[in-house]
Amino acid sequence: MSRRINPELLKTDRRIISRKVLIGELSEKDLSALLKKLPDMADNAEEIPFQANEK
Repeated sequence: MSRRINPELLKTDRRIISRKVLIGELSEKDLSALLKKLPDMADNAEEIPFQANEK
């Protein structure tokens, strides 16, 4: 299914994307192509320290 896929779809919940792949509305090839177009935002990430409360 090489239909034109809306890039806004990637802002959708991943469960909806999975369902669209399962029912054939979106091919895995098209999804991979869309994911490759996303910019690398790793430099914008912030580490958040976490300490588990052990009781």
